[in-house]
Amino acid sequence: MKDKIVHFLKADSNISRLSILLFVSVVALAIMEPDIFLTQDYMVSMLYLFPEFGILALGMAFCMISGGIDLCVVATANFSGILACIFMKTVLGDSETPGAGIAVLCIAVLLALLIGMICGALNGVLIAKLGIPPILATLGGSDLVMGLAIALTKGSSVTDIPPALNATGTHIFGNLFPVTLLVFILCACFAAYQLNKTTFGYKLYMMGSNATASRYSGVDNEKTIMKTYIFSGMLAAVSGLLMCARFNTARADFGSSYTMQAILICVLGGVNPNGGSGKVRGVVFAVLILQVLSSGLNMFPSLSNFYKDLIWGAALILIIACNHVGNRLAEKRLLGGN
Repeated sequence: MKDKIVHFLKADSNISRLSILLFVSVVALAIMEPDIFLTQDYMVSMLYLFPEFGILALGMAFCMISGGIDLCVVATANFSGILACIFMKTVLGDSETPGAGIAVLCIAVLLALLIGMICGALNGVLIAKLGIPPILATLGGSDLVMGLAIALTKGSSVTDIPPALNATGTHIFGNLFPVTLLVFILCACFAAYQLNKTTFGYKLYMMGSNATASRYSGVDNEKTIMKTYIFSGMLAAVSGLLMCARFNTARADFGSSYTMQAILICVLGGVNPNGGSGKVRGVVFAVLILQVLSSGLNMFPSLSNFYKDLIWGAALILIIACNHVGNRLAEKRLLGGN
């Protein structure tokens, strides 16, 4: 077992770096605040919270590997959650029997996934069919979807949601294993399967590396882009349901900082912003690191939460700069330069 772990770390230098960073972060916080960080409740809270933005990061990874980006993930998540919650309220009303609640919840989940697919398909059409750059297409799509959500809710919250969503989404098995963690594991397995075991994943990496070469190799780039953004939209819908379950309400402005965090996770996890490379395991490690650091910041009352965006933004710029310099040096060594 030990030999397999050593071989796994040596096979991927990025995973080795992330493992060291995660280990150092955990040890440092455990030494600074052992009475808080090492408690069972604190550990469970971390496992409970990170799937929301972790699943968004998985969807973002698909788009970044293709050479694009999806700035619409948060808007899609909120819009899907809002429609799912409105559907549950309309069908169940004020009364709810356990069996009916679970049945309607299952239909609401399917509805949310359908809305995520439609939002993702819209972005895919703008990028693949009309040739609009991904950053502009998804930025416009984000404003459009958020506008629809605000118009639907009139800028207020969707409250009095039937308890099936909150009870299911916030359940913790044995006081150790949150349902949200199980959902994240399933989404990560889905993403890893699509990228590593299907022809779609092979075409996605090829297109992200060189779209022109992939087209002349017989890859249908438009179809691949459409599928990429549909997957991103579906994963965003899952995240939206988890946010609605945690807050027991739905709003159009939930998770406003999650877009930047998803990009930061992808870059930290080794996904190339220019496309063509990136692994799910790197994204998973990066999610864990970000959650550990975020929870660590919360342990210090003197440090305002308003500094979080500043820290994440600085970290994103630093990581991108380091990766860029590292890639340039690697190219020089490959070409025999000094």
